[in-house]
Amino acid sequence: MADKEQVIEALVEAAKKSEDAEGFGTEELRYAAREAFGRWETALAAGLIEAVSGGQSSRRKPAVADVDRKVTDAFQHPLFVETTDDKLFAYHGPDLEVSEQAQLLDEAGLVGAVRAIHYVGDSDAVVLFSDQGRYFGVDHRMVPSWSMRGERRSIRDALFLTQDEGIRAVVPRRQMVTGRVVHVTRGGKGKATDASEFGDGLDRSGRQAFKVRDDDVPVAVMGVARDTTIFCASALGRGIHFEASEMRSMGRNAVGVNVMKLADDNDAVVGAFEGRRVKQLAVITEEGLGKRVDFSDFRTQGRNGRGMQLARLNPGDRLAGAVVCNPAEDLGLTSSDGRVWRLPAGSFHLMGRPAKGNRMVELDDDERIVDLVALPCGG
Repeated sequence: MADKEQVIEALVEAAKKSEDAEGFGTEELRYAAREAFGRWETALAAGLIEAVSGGQSSRRKPAVADVDRKVTDAFQHPLFVETTDDKLFAYHGPDLEVSEQAQLLDEAGLVGAVRAIHYVGDSDAVVLFSDQGRYFGVDHRMVPSWSMRGERRSIRDALFLTQDEGIRAVVPRRQMVTGRVVHVTRGGKGKATDASEFGDGLDRSGRQAFKVRDDDVPVAVMGVARDTTIFCASALGRGIHFEASEMRSMGRNAVGVNVMKLADDNDAVVGAFEGRRVKQLAVITEEGLGKRVDFSDFRTQGRNGRGMQLARLNPGDRLAGAVVCNPAEDLGLTSSDGRVWRLPAGSFHLMGRPAKGNRMVELDDDERIVDLVALPCGG
């Protein structure tokens, strides 16, 4: 039996491209529509409803307002703030409050705008990965505190970074002891390397973890089990879920393989994570439209495909991020103006893949969302 959501998606896409109502729909599409809905006319009606509702009709469920939100010790764990001038600071977790109002962490403008926030839980040692594919192992206390940003303290005081090198990923060292280390780049490249190749010591001098091509940067680095899956989301609203075994282990000096087929030069991978034991994911667009999606909606496919529809986008809009989501915890949003929101994850509606999502925050003119991160419950 054909999948109804896939048929609806195909009908809407065909309608966008069709100029002739008489010849609308291929024989293959008509057959799939009859298989899924019983009648071609019923399938057309479902596609019309989906098109005029903007995807909001697709299995929409109300936001979870009564989930058991409980503040734990995780709320006290530090956050790591990445800035647009390639600096990294440790931030006191509780200082980022749950609120519908945006917070401007650096009102005095002592450093560049906040570009992203990283959360790794309780870890005495972290491994930092740069935009040039190098890695550094440090005690987390060596990362300068956000409160010291006006004292010209910089991550460059702790690491031997090149002049134009910046940190883009923070991974707890405990995740890199066994299994494999996987990275995914904006350009759709990815690689898996045996964790044993990284060792278990701390090294501030920097070693090559993977190679990145010109103008490409890592969007995710993770320590994963050998028997697991990987999920990648693209800026143009697609998501692919594939077996990690399709990425054979390579040495640290390799570029990697193609993990996702991107639509065009305007497309990019905006989020990637391990798929094992994931129940829901959350997405946010640059215009601030967000939703949660059941992860079971994404069957595993072969690596380097286009994947499945993850969200329908307004013209000119793009996905800004996709992360694993626990509806009882929080999500952090960062804008191009350096503003940050910490929202209950349950305020993101649970919707189907074709849905656009709800507006989560109000943005200023020319402001857009640039990052999404999963955070522990903050009350």
